[in-house]
Amino acid sequence: MENNNAAYWIKHLNLQPHPEGGFYKEVFRSEMEVNRVSSTEKKQAITSIYYLLEGSDFSGFHRIASDELWYFHKGSPLLIHAIDLKGNYTALELSDATSGSLSVAVKAGVWFASEIPSKTGFTLVSCAVAPGFEFSEFEMAKKQHLVTLYPHLRSTIERLCR
Repeated sequence: MENNNAAYWIKHLNLQPHPEGGFYKEVFRSEMEVNRVSSTEKKQAITSIYYLLEGSDFSGFHRIASDELWYFHKGSPLLIHAIDLKGNYTALELSDATSGSLSVAVKAGVWFASEIPSKTGFTLVSCAVAPGFEFSEFEMAKKQHLVTLYPHLRSTIERLCR
């Protein structure tokens, strides 16, 4: 079987649809527990997933309560859009091309989305979250709310909100 298409990797890695778009599978959840400085609640130290986007699908704007590291594995370049708490916008390419980086860090609380700019092929990455990811700390953006906060980014927000 050919290993250079999305269908192969979705089946091979047993990926499932993700609420933000694309496909994923959690592959690691640390047994070690940590506390955030601001909380006494125990959290897993780190979690990790495989994540795949294909064609014109995208990861809609969302934010989480932890830092997230993205690592490129295979496929087309991926563009990660981020809006910090002050409304500063950045777009970082995750790829093995000379224009990209093999890893990208997204800070806790930052709104971010991702897409394949060419709208062709697929991108397979890993994401590591520390302290570990919990869906209870995951927030999908509401398009109108983000546009109200960051009107200068209206076109990007409207295109990448679910």
